[in-house]
Amino acid sequence: MNPKIKERLLKILRTMENIYSKIWADRKYTGEVRIEMAMNRCLNSIEDLKKMETLPSDIKRVALEYAWHVYMDLQEFQAPIERQDIHSKKREVSLNVYLKQIKVIENKQESVQYGMFSGGTGYRSVNWDTEYWMAENKAHAPINEYWDEKEARKKRPVKVYTKEELKKFL
Repeated sequence: MNPKIKERLLKILRTMENIYSKIWADRKYTGEVRIEMAMNRCLNSIEDLKKMETLPSDIKRVALEYAWHVYMDLQEFQAPIERQDIHSKKREVSLNVYLKQIKVIENKQESVQYGMFSGGTGYRSVNWDTEYWMAENKAHAPINEYWDEKEARKKRPVKVYTKEELKKFL
């Protein structure tokens, strides 16, 4: 067998073994397992094995059997908590904590400022068009230096073209 093909096959099989050992390590250290992610990675490795056309058929069959055995073990894996995303415990926060903070702020009338709870992430009142993309409050943003209010108020003559004059331009 070609050494490059053999190296590729060993890499795929090693990846599958690492998937299996990683879920056991996750279960041991965190008590949570991302089993769906592990099964998807295993299926990707199986697809990589199927795509290897230069692999001899008997070796390919044995490798696919091993890969499906690992996948079936992953399907039967019993996890105390199945985690859907990365670090679900760190991301999930009770809403009551924030509601209590808002209630405390609302009770102190002097501390509530305009726009304190508006804009979602706080970018509603930020001007990003300032120099060097530095965030600046829109209240202190520079006014357009080319706009002259006195010039804008002046009455200017408006030329209305007739149909004959418009034909000259065409």
